[in-house]
Amino acid sequence: MTVSSELTPPVTAPGAPPPRAGAFDRLAPRLHRYGLGMLRAGLGGVFVWFGVLKVAGLSPAAALVVAVLPFPAGSWFVPALGWAEVALGLWLMSGRARAAALPVLTAHLCGTFAVLVLTPSVAFAHSNPLLLTLVGEFVVKNVVLLAGAVVVLTRPRRTGDDR
Repeated sequence: MTVSSELTPPVTAPGAPPPRAGAFDRLAPRLHRYGLGMLRAGLGGVFVWFGVLKVAGLSPAAALVVAVLPFPAGSWFVPALGWAEVALGLWLMSGRARAAALPVLTAHLCGTFAVLVLTPSVAFAHSNPLLLTLVGEFVVKNVVLLAGAVVVLTRPRRTGDDR
């Protein structure tokens, strides 16, 4: 078996100084240090924002939510969902009880995928699962929110970190 020279690390002479790191390599650890906090705040902010829109009756997704439900929803349902999203967002931003927050957020975000199953004609153009409509894109983007929530909520604890 041969190994490509591109995969073999460069050989440096013993005692030679290590190669100089580029600007990105020097900046990346600093950015990473703040990145998880920024991601947590951003995800939580999105949940709070979308929830407040539902509570205020200004959410463009409210009609979609009601249309997808397999049961008749009263006028209380969308605002209640909005309050739940506000609570989830604040919970996510707090960083507290992460082990409990993860399944709740996962269930909520997976619930949004009901659109793809229950009303595929709204999510896919011409019944083609590769051709998303605007609604389909709105729903599928929740994969990214879910991935971000998993990253934020499963980060290892630091010593002395109560969150």
